[in-house]
Amino acid sequence: MKRPFYLYLLLLLTASNCGKESDLLPDTETGKTLLRFSAVLFENDITRAGGTAWDSGDEIGVFAVKHQSALAPGNIIDNNENLPFVTTSGDGFFYAKGKKIYYPEKEASMDIVAYYPYKSDLNGYDYPVDITEQPEIFYSNNLTDVNKDNPQNNGLQFRRILSRVVFNVTSHTSDGSLEGLTVSINGAKTLASFSLSAGTLSVDEESVKTITMDISGGNMQKQASAVLLPTDQGNEMSAQFTVGNKTFTWTVPHALEAGKVYRYDIKLDGLSPVVGLSSPYMEIPVYATSGTAPHSAAALHMVGNKNWLNSTYLSNSPNDIRNYSILFDTQNRVPYWVAFPMHPVYMASGNRTDAWEYDPNIPRNVQPNLYSGWNGQSVDRGHLLASADRNATREINKTTFYFTNMAPQNSSMNSGSWAQLEGKVRSWSEQPGYDTLYVVTGCILPETPEPLTYVEDNDGKKSVVPKYLYKALLRKNNSTGGYSSIVFKMENENTGIPYTDSRNIISVAELERETGFTFFPNLPEGAAASVKKNKSMSPDWN
Repeated sequence: MKRPFYLYLLLLLTASNCGKESDLLPDTETGKTLLRFSAVLFENDITRAGGTAWDSGDEIGVFAVKHQSALAPGNIIDNNENLPFVTTSGDGFFYAKGKKIYYPEKEASMDIVAYYPYKSDLNGYDYPVDITEQPEIFYSNNLTDVNKDNPQNNGLQFRRILSRVVFNVTSHTSDGSLEGLTVSINGAKTLASFSLSAGTLSVDEESVKTITMDISGGNMQKQASAVLLPTDQGNEMSAQFTVGNKTFTWTVPHALEAGKVYRYDIKLDGLSPVVGLSSPYMEIPVYATSGTAPHSAAALHMVGNKNWLNSTYLSNSPNDIRNYSILFDTQNRVPYWVAFPMHPVYMASGNRTDAWEYDPNIPRNVQPNLYSGWNGQSVDRGHLLASADRNATREINKTTFYFTNMAPQNSSMNSGSWAQLEGKVRSWSEQPGYDTLYVVTGCILPETPEPLTYVEDNDGKKSVVPKYLYKALLRKNNSTGGYSSIVFKMENENTGIPYTDSRNIISVAELERETGFTFFPNLPEGAAASVKKNKSMSPDWN
């Protein structure tokens, strides 16, 4: 079984068919109704450092608390405090090691708090965290109001409370060897305390140390990984790569959010590492052939000032909030793609800035100068991330006018069928029956031997005119939990063909074969192949 990225551990409250009253059997010794657990692990992506989802002997700790009461000494039911449950075969089924839990007597009900890994000498309700030990810690408190009449067989959903950083490292030295590579994280806080009662993490701000990352792989390509404490802001830590007599340093530019895995492709070349994103979020594609696309520069743009966000959204996303990611083709001087989440919170009326500017996160010398558009050409500075997709504030709207977000686009297409598609994408993002809409908008250049067409920027430097522009979309149905995807691939000409025409619709799988990128790489493996075959607008894209 593959290991999950977001771990959902379902603890069902009987051995089978939890909803049946006949399954709530009395314990033969006490006559009380026994509360039994089984654990089902749902796959999604990577979490654990081991080779399987669960190892034989893994233990979780369980507390039974009076309903709507805090995890505190006076609120524990029948002394059911920090009880260990173990899986003996690694199959995800957990059983009590000693004392059993029973349903409350009379009309009472209880809430369940659980955590992993079990700690027998837990002092109170604070779980100590020491990052130097590289732990993986999970927590759940969603299962409430449990009694015989309301067994709550939907189960506990565990969440990770720590962050992980993963570097996929390659070398451009003369022989390409990474033999002897060491990677460390400098400036990392290492000690914290997690409150099982409040579900919050308190970090010891003085516990700063250097963390040596785990290394795996061969001499030509290695992977370095480490579990780290979440952070409130970027630029707190740096990664140091040492191979032979050379040392490279890179500062982590963003905060680390609890439960997230951040992946980067690192090329050790010259005096500093070349850093590329590698799918920390659902919408960010991964280059399928060799880790990083040729002649490319990547940037992750985060939301700065968050005062405009409502309190509900902030409570669900307390750390850094992403704006969009970009992979820029530095040779052809157009974006490979721009990837972003679409949600009504990013949109409002007005606030268009027309603040044309260089992207501050990508070297200026590889970007076109587009203050006045392309010279003498009948093409627009076509936004890949539309201005109207980010107009909640003027500050966030300015980021859509970075030159790296522009493609030379046919003017009639830009104001016609493409604009209609952009408007439809915004309306899809507002439909209440679906989760966040993930969007990748990109360019497809002419294939050899077809000649390239160029336009010049304000400095007389050339950019290639894309043959096609595309939008790859993914979203999840809130009712069924199923994903649906679709791709609109449109010729960069004034064809007059509406985006809804079947000639403009392909599947994600077809787009992957054409571009060399893997789209929506964090889809559950069992569903990805089927989801990526769709090229019908019905029923999810009407």
